[in-house]
Amino acid sequence: MTRTKGRPGLGNPSADAECSGQNRSRPTTKSHASATSPDRLSAAHTAAGKLQRACLDLLREHKRDGALPTNGRFIFYELEQRGHVPKHYQGKARTPAQDVSGALMRLRQLALVPWEWIVDESRDVDEWRSAASVYEYAVEAVENARIDCWGDELAPLVICEARSTKGVLNRIAASYLCPITATGGQCGGFLVTEVAPLLRGNDRKVLYIGDHELRGPADQIEANTRRYLQEHTGRLFDDRTWIRVALTEQQVNSNKRLLALKIIKRDNRYKPTREYEAVECEAIGQVELERMLRRQLDRMLPEPLADVLDREERQRAEVRRLLEEGAR
Repeated sequence: MTRTKGRPGLGNPSADAECSGQNRSRPTTKSHASATSPDRLSAAHTAAGKLQRACLDLLREHKRDGALPTNGRFIFYELEQRGHVPKHYQGKARTPAQDVSGALMRLRQLALVPWEWIVDESRDVDEWRSAASVYEYAVEAVENARIDCWGDELAPLVICEARSTKGVLNRIAASYLCPITATGGQCGGFLVTEVAPLLRGNDRKVLYIGDHELRGPADQIEANTRRYLQEHTGRLFDDRTWIRVALTEQQVNSNKRLLALKIIKRDNRYKPTREYEAVECEAIGQVELERMLRRQLDRMLPEPLADVLDREERQRAEVRRLLEEGAR
């Protein structure tokens, strides 16, 4: 079975314009050339037009940086950091994230950006691979065959605090053949049934990625995840086997840009409400987060990934040749 992402969305079901019915347009008979013209955006002097163009510029920047696909949550945070949208509207039920969602939908409806540039990590499609014959299946499978790049060790397990973070890091994890998951907050059953088996009876390392908070919920989410996994694997994780890739206090305090991204959040679970400092993963940007994970994985690999990929392609070519000879 292969699992693929469903209809490309924005990573937030409540803000997904396509699924909520917002901005739904009727079929048009106009030419593709006119459909892809930026002139069909809202007027440049309007709030909607400015936001649509800011989203378009940012997506093109992601394209130049090789940071695609992305999702609506990361686009929103990057726009917020650049001053294009506020974090919240005062006295309004509608949120800035919904406006970003609508702008991104408009860009895709006009074919100004491909639908595949934005993914929805909250929805999946399960499909099962097949072919007309086992031989044809084997020939097709050669193109996707990968060889282990971790030598005598198991690939580390990447655990993300947020599903949106996992969504943009999936591509990196796949390149390095690392399993990756997201807790989506505090959870229990999922950790026991799906995640713990990957860590039981071995010394596989965990790479954790979450927000930096001082006495906030994120600290409790990581502690909950670690506690459940220790209890149900019989392991005791330490700094060598449980590595926090991002964000750490040291990373934040040593980086002026990250320090500037600190915000005050409120934990309403307590009476009176408790305030705490936080730097959210999405706020540092997708490109930087990808670099952090790549650097950590490169340090852990027994040999450069490029060497493994080169050897992999040579082996594919040899297997293709053998299959072609066997079919004669």
